[in-house]
Amino acid sequence: MRSGPMSTGNVLAPIILHLVDDPERMELIYRIRDEVFVREQRLTDDARNDPDDDISLHYLAYRDGRPVGVGRLTMIGNEGQIAWVAVRADARGGGIGKALMQAMIARAERDGADYVMLNAQTHAIGFYEQLGFETVGSIFHMGGIPHRVMVLRF
Repeated sequence: MRSGPMSTGNVLAPIILHLVDDPERMELIYRIRDEVFVREQRLTDDARNDPDDDISLHYLAYRDGRPVGVGRLTMIGNEGQIAWVAVRADARGGGIGKALMQAMIARAERDGADYVMLNAQTHAIGFYEQLGFETVGSIFHMGGIPHRVMVLRF
């Protein structure tokens, strides 16, 4: 079993992003959410029944033909909301999260958002700051994990 980012030789395989609109790929998204948010982090016991899923855009990242990351963008008026961003543990550190975030940020801006917001786990604040997000407000807890609201203004 390999550890670290999946690769082909010494070079990481390209990241392929799909905008998901079919039940088969949504099931892949739910499996990754379950793997990361339910089993690994124990953030929630239900990563499948979010009412905003029906009004959102869902992104699925592949590397080496394997689904490895997910993210969701919900547009509400001039606000983009990013949620459920997750990368499988054995695929972290290879740019997948960054690729997902860049795609969702670009789509939000293209769709007329004035800003994008998300609830960041505090350990990931530096990652989001590198993408231009700023923290807002105090630390709060979801599923026992500390979070901060973060905003990226266009």
